[in-house]
Amino acid sequence: MEQENAAGARPVDERAGADWIREHLGVVLEPQGSLAAFDGRLVIDLDTRVVTVDGREVRLHRSDVRLLRGLIELGEETHAPDTIMWKVYGAPLHPHELRYPVAVLRAKLGEPGWIVRTEEGRYGLRPPELP
Repeated sequence: MEQENAAGARPVDERAGADWIREHLGVVLEPQGSLAAFDGRLVIDLDTRVVTVDGREVRLHRSDVRLLRGLIELGEETHAPDTIMWKVYGAPLHPHELRYPVAVLRAKLGEPGWIVRTEEGRYGLRPPELP
């Protein structure tokens, strides 16, 4: 039997709550756990949105994590800006609107080489060489 706290509330069964939301509202919640790339050099904890780069914790805003996650999920090849925009933001934004978020993410990752841009304007996630 579940115990109530002083306010009379019972512990929340998160799995049951997620099932209820999915069944009654048709909403699919984001997967939980972690997402790793490049043999664990880049890891996103999807529960806490904590990002680790080469063993170093990096503080990112929610939008930065969203962009990084989209780049990881798209794979290692380079992608057209509109493909990234649809994957990350679900909208056909102008390709130039991706430049600023990518520049911010590059700076926060600590090594600009993590995100490459081709001459054709395509972006890709690549691990920089280790020292």
